[in-house]
Amino acid sequence: MIEVKASNTRRKFMCSSKDKIMDNGHCYQLVTQSFLKDWFDVTPVISKTEFNRLMKMGILGKPYKRKMMTEVTMYDFIVD
Repeated sequence: MIEVKASNTRRKFMCSSKDKIMDNGHCYQLVTQSFLKDWFDVTPVISKTEFNRLMKMGILGKPYKRKMMTEVTMYDFIVD
């Protein structure tokens, strides 16, 4: 498990190999987790600095494309 800091909240999220980060060309989102804000479920946004830290640590796998509404890039976590 690895701790990931979200930039749209002060929360930290514990990520395992089941979690994924999505790059939609605008921001990085931790799409497999969410938190409740007011009445809505919100997807955590990861800063570019945090994303680069995870890449340098070798925690994120190779990027792959996925077609959602548009084509996005997905990253899997490689942790025990």
